[in-house]
Amino acid sequence: MTRGIRYFWILLFWGLLSGCVTTVEGPNQKPASTEKRVKAQLDLARGYLAQGNLSNARTPLEKALSIDPTSSEAHVLMAILLQGESEYEKAEKEYRAALRYDRDNAQVLNNYGSFLYSMGRYSEALKTLRRAVQDDGYPGRAQAFENFGLVQMKLGDAAAAEKSFRRALRLNSTQRRSMLELAQIYFDQGKTNLALNYYDNFLQLARQTPRSLWLGIQMAREIGDENRVSSYALALRNLFPDSAEYRLYQDSLE
Repeated sequence: MTRGIRYFWILLFWGLLSGCVTTVEGPNQKPASTEKRVKAQLDLARGYLAQGNLSNARTPLEKALSIDPTSSEAHVLMAILLQGESEYEKAEKEYRAALRYDRDNAQVLNNYGSFLYSMGRYSEALKTLRRAVQDDGYPGRAQAFENFGLVQMKLGDAAAAEKSFRRALRLNSTQRRSMLELAQIYFDQGKTNLALNYYDNFLQLARQTPRSLWLGIQMAREIGDENRVSSYALALRNLFPDSAEYRLYQDSLE
């Protein structure tokens, strides 16, 4: 996977751990004792997944699914485990099972959309994430809009992506990736001062990456800020000497 795809997936993974899929209320709701047993297993599995311990997470997930095969949350967590093991076909089956039992759950849609993105299936990811962002009661809607924007960028629709990233920031002003993406979009449009505003906001919340440093160098050159150029170039050389962005910087000096 590319660095961008890994970044996208990590965001969705942690989003699921912090904002889990809810149990469906309805006529088929399981007795409280069953729910508690499932919840105990899922809590254990989430703890292992948060530590990156995939092997130990499998047993409680299998137990949860044996107790309640219709648990969409258990299926999504199993999908995350399988994706971590590069079992992509099996992971997709688990995502589809989660949606079969809870077809309109925005958290499931958000995570499945991220999976489709990571597989390079951008058109399918777009359709899936569009459904997620339409749920105005979804607590993770800002992240869903950010993910939606990332897919739109991959499909070459920068205008739509700009709207999605701006929407993400209206819902949650700390969406760091949206800030960086808007900085890139506005810089590409020649709106360097506006791009710098988003870039500086990004720097207040996030650590520099090869991409952000290279973008910073380009913007600093545009406004003639040699101090920034030198600072960002030094950081890029020291922190990420093997990155594609450092090679681009070196090429730009020739």
